[in-house]
Amino acid sequence: MEDDRESVPNKGKDIASTSCVSNIKPNTGMTDILTQLQNKMGSLTSQQDRAEWCCIYRVPNSFRKVRPKAYTPKLISIGPLHRGDERLKDMEEQKLRYFKGFSERDGIYKKKIEDLLIIIQDKEARIRASYSENFSEITSSEFIEMILLDAVFIIEFLEDSNDIEHYSESVKPWMIFDIREDLMLLENQLPFFIIKEIYEKGFRKQATCFPFLDLANVYLGKYTCSQALQNTGRDVEGSRHFTDLLRNFMLKGAIQPRCNFNPIKLKYNAVMLREAGVKFQVTEDKCLVNITFEEGVLKIPRLEVDYCFERLVRNIMALEQCCYPFKAYVCSYIKFMDHLNDSAEDVALLAENGIILNWLGDDAAVSNMINKLCETITGTYTFYDDICGKMNAHYKNRWNHRKATLKLVYFPNVWRGTATVAAAILLILTLIQTITSVKSVF
Repeated sequence: MEDDRESVPNKGKDIASTSCVSNIKPNTGMTDILTQLQNKMGSLTSQQDRAEWCCIYRVPNSFRKVRPKAYTPKLISIGPLHRGDERLKDMEEQKLRYFKGFSERDGIYKKKIEDLLIIIQDKEARIRASYSENFSEITSSEFIEMILLDAVFIIEFLEDSNDIEHYSESVKPWMIFDIREDLMLLENQLPFFIIKEIYEKGFRKQATCFPFLDLANVYLGKYTCSQALQNTGRDVEGSRHFTDLLRNFMLKGAIQPRCNFNPIKLKYNAVMLREAGVKFQVTEDKCLVNITFEEGVLKIPRLEVDYCFERLVRNIMALEQCCYPFKAYVCSYIKFMDHLNDSAEDVALLAENGIILNWLGDDAAVSNMINKLCETITGTYTFYDDICGKMNAHYKNRWNHRKATLKLVYFPNVWRGTATVAAAILLILTLIQTITSVKSVF
């Protein structure tokens, strides 16, 4: 009986385990799991492709909330990020007018336009991967049409820029500047590789290495901080869109600095540094980021600040934070200038030495703008730590302060210096006369 009672529970367990095993369908169940894993791996592959090609981003909210207008197109939407914005709806008709003019041009046949559509279709996956968002709500046909119209508009607009007298009558003079500004925004881009291919297949009979960069010359010429564009060179051929191209022109000829993850912050502004004897000198170097400090002389390339400067720099800084987080040379440069310029007096001092060319006319406005550019930059590294360390040490040296005071107070110019020397001579002669008089008495 005891054996029988002990055997009952075991029988129950065996029956339960047998029934569980019998409920598993090996073929169907395993196939479903394998299919799920394959789908997930396929999604992972597409994410890797997107990471490789992605270069056009929606600006982070932390940036946008400081200055929303700096990242938002005023007149025209390019690409999918601002597609459907009601404010920009009128320019969609302008794109059609440009495309109509292109399609009616001599040598442009229906077959050529179909070839352009096929080119875009073949590259659609890569174009989509160039953006940080999926845009799955945009169908393939809508996406291809958008890319074709936007690319043709950009090319036609830039070709008109080479001959301003032949601008389309529907493009008013006041619109030209706004369109140019909109084309530099990070969120308002098309990948260069597709514009280049459309340009070479539909607009040029003989394709060169990178002819589209030459076409962009006039457009970029407006932005003085992008420097000379006569020689495009290899350092800009890899540019992936207009914002990236502007950054590459800005950094053309840059001395590659070392990155330090234990940054040394510049503790003193321009006025304070002058009180410690630091001299400020503008250089002929065309690359903004090439700053040096040697033997008490801070050498900085000229910075021109106009009404489009903030918009341009903010978008380049946003690009660096999203795409080049460990090569954020422009962000690092702006940080340095932020520490150097605390007030209107600092801007005035640098302007006096030719380092800042202020087209805004208000030194306080320039100072405030530069200070606000870095509000959302959270990088923990810098490319100017050596320079900042030397400048901090220079300021802490008391002898430098004494020499600076002597020069600033007693020898600021020839007249003051002459008066100081004359007063010193008079004091010495008076002292000698006093001593002589005393001796004669005794």
